[in-house]
Amino acid sequence: MEAIYGSPPPQQKRTQPMQVLCVGISRSGTKSLREALVKLGFVHAYHGWDTMLPPHFQLQAWYYLVKRKYEHPDSKFTAEDFDRIIGHCLAIMDLQAAVFAPGLVAAYQDVKVVLHVRRDVDAWYRSFESTMGVLDRNPVNLDWVLSWFCRDLFWIRQYHAESVQTMGLPPDRFLEWGVEDRWEPLCEFLGKPVPEEPFPSGNTPDAYNKRLTGIMMGYYATASVNILLLVGAGVAIAAYGLRKT
Repeated sequence: MEAIYGSPPPQQKRTQPMQVLCVGISRSGTKSLREALVKLGFVHAYHGWDTMLPPHFQLQAWYYLVKRKYEHPDSKFTAEDFDRIIGHCLAIMDLQAAVFAPGLVAAYQDVKVVLHVRRDVDAWYRSFESTMGVLDRNPVNLDWVLSWFCRDLFWIRQYHAESVQTMGLPPDRFLEWGVEDRWEPLCEFLGKPVPEEPFPSGNTPDAYNKRLTGIMMGYYATASVNILLLVGAGVAIAAYGLRKT
C-alpha cells in the first residue's frame, strides 16, 4: 500500500523557535485565533486546513504520529518529531494541537500555551455537528444515528479542557481564553500591542463546509482521472489481447 499511496515524508526544519501552542478542541474559535496570531506576527500558524492543502499534504505524516500515540501509549514525543511537519511554524492549533496537547507541551517546554474554549456548550455542539460531524453522516453508520440521542461530544470536550487545566502550567505560560474575550487578554499574555482593527470573525459552518467541499472536489477530480486512466489502460490491454487471438 505504501508503494501506491505513500507520499514523501515532510522534512521541515525549524529556523525559529515555536512560540504558541493553542491546544483547545476544534470549533472553539481556532480559525479566528489563527488569523489573530498571524496579525500579531506569528507566521506561520498551523491550522487543521494545512493537513489537507497543497503543496504540503501532511495527513499521512500525522497518521503515523497518531498511530504511534495510541499503539504505544508510553511513547515520548520530542520537538524533532513534530518539527518534521511543523518546523516552519511559530504556532499550532486545531485538531492536531488538541490530540497531541500533552506531547506538544512537554516537547516545547518554554512555549506559551493557550487553551481556547467555547463557553456555550450547546453552541459548540451545534457548530461541531454542522461541520466536522457532517463527515460522519453516512446513512449506514449507526454512530451518527446514535449521536442524536447522546451528548458524548460534550464529555470529550470537557475532559480535554480539564486535562489541560490540570497540567500545572504557571500563569505566565498558560492562558484560558474564549473568542469572545477578543484581543486584550490574548495580547497581554503574548506581550503584543492590541491591534486597532476588530478581532477576526472566524470560520462559520457555511464557510467551513464550502471550503471543505472545494478541497474534496479537487481530490475527487484526481481520483476520477486516475479511474479513467486505469479503465482506459484495461480496455487497451484487452483489445490488444483480442487482436493477438
